Amino acid sequence: MNDFIKKIPASSIIIPMLISSLLNTLAPGVMRIGTMSAAFSSEIGLNSIIYITLVAVGSQLTIKRFSKAIKRGSVLLISKVITSIIVSFIYVKVFGKIGCFGISSLAFISAISNQNNSIFIGMTNDYGDEYDIASAAIMAIISVPIFTFTILSILGVAKITPNSIIDFIIPLIVGIVLGNIDENFCEFLAGTQKYIMPFLGFSIGSGIDLMEIFKGGAAGAVLSVLTLFSAFIISLPADVFINKRPGWAAISTYTAAGNSVIVPYLVADLDKSWEPYADAAAAQLGAVVILSSILVPLAASLWIRFSEGDVAE
Repeated sequence: MNDFIKKIPASSIIIPMLISSLLNTLAPGVMRIGTMSAAFSSEIGLNSIIYITLVAVGSQLTIKRFSKAIKRGSVLLISKVITSIIVSFIYVKVFGKIGCFGISSLAFISAISNQNNSIFIGMTNDYGDEYDIASAAIMAIISVPIFTFTILSILGVAKITPNSIIDFIIPLIVGIVLGNIDENFCEFLAGTQKYIMPFLGFSIGSGIDLMEIFKGGAAGAVLSVLTLFSAFIISLPADVFINKRPGWAAISTYTAAGNSVIVPYLVADLDKSWEPYADAAAAQLGAVVILSSILVPLAASLWIRFSEGDVAE
């Protein structure tokens, strides 16, 4: 059974996530029996674990690894930004606010411009090295709604909130400082990540209702596939030919974090013209959060098998 679990991409985070999401769907009360379980299963508990994870990730961005980690992370980040802007611009211009296949431009932009950095970190533990783990500190930029707001702002839809930037930068800076002050502490925090991942996965899943897949309907499934395939436009070639890497990292940046679900409502508050689209967009994004967490690690694993031996390390 253990060998079977090891074959599942990003199993340390995916398996606990699926278990807790199933429990939350079938018996949500079980996840919140007392104050401690309720806190662990809440958004506050999840954010606390993410905060700790970001400190550990930041600690890996040492001076020795800086140039290589910056290069890998920057290529992934810039390619994701370019893809998000170009694809979103085309989608808005061609289909307008209403979109197509029942997917509004708001839902599409929110999905394509988001990333679940927890999945990225989990996959670096499975497939990457110390430089990939360090590059997660750079990729954290697109794991919060601020990046989506930036894209929406470029397209003239929403405004940027500076507090969101400061909020995720602080733990990264703390980790960077600690990792560079003491090499032993850097190694210690690197080792803690594999133990944090199952708890992070379980906490993520405790906030997921699997029924959201059905609420999002076929549109949510289509949006998940569109988000995944967007990785192959610019990001995957950039990772392969510029970073000289296998490409799994590029694919892993095309997930959606749980915070993407609230983006439609935040945008609707800023621009009332989006209100008619907010509920459907949120439901679809809920489906993307779940499906992309499963499809992306699977796609990355299949890509590695497909390209094994053809890509220079």
